[in-house]
Amino acid sequence: MISLENNKHLLYGVRIIFEKKEIDNQWESHKWIVNDLIPLDVTSGEGYPPINDVKIRPLLNDVSRHDSDNKNLFVADASIDLHRAEAEGYAENLQSSDPSIYIVLRDGDLIEENEKKSDEKRNIDVHLAEVSLSPYHIQDYEDCGEDKVEKVPLYGPILELLNKFVSIHFHPEEFKKRKRDKKNIDENIHRGGDQRLKKNYYN
Repeated sequence: MISLENNKHLLYGVRIIFEKKEIDNQWESHKWIVNDLIPLDVTSGEGYPPINDVKIRPLLNDVSRHDSDNKNLFVADASIDLHRAEAEGYAENLQSSDPSIYIVLRDGDLIEENEKKSDEKRNIDVHLAEVSLSPYHIQDYEDCGEDKVEKVPLYGPILELLNKFVSIHFHPEEFKKRKRDKKNIDENIHRGGDQRLKKNYYN
């Protein structure tokens, strides 16, 4: 169980399932869509997956099984980075009509030099840039326009965690009505200030 009371910053591991879907388009042969996002069990001691710039890999270990229905499915393990400084953005997400988990895809694979670049891996032309729960943070990606932002519904244990995190770390400033200083108004009138104030004051 994650303790939130004294935790201003935490990581939450997730696994994202992608599909590389062929499309009939003269400019593009395919597009990447998000099929699912599930919480990741990190209690095995292997630690948390990276926060950003994550490789997408084939879901199947045996990529030669081209007759499989899952040959176009891929997976990436990443961590959602929750920080108290982003609490206002998380609250905005929760209060929206469409609470979401934001998944940012960026062009270019992340094949390491010492990896054998098989035909299947060569066809992975994107990587996972980041996963976020803050629409404010994601706005930077959308304004840039170079990355693709996908959304999946926010529900289940991730929604529960975010609700608790926001309730602890988000403290909106209470609006305080500004009071008029009658003493300053009186002094302004007696000094021959704005005649409209004088008229209203004495009437």
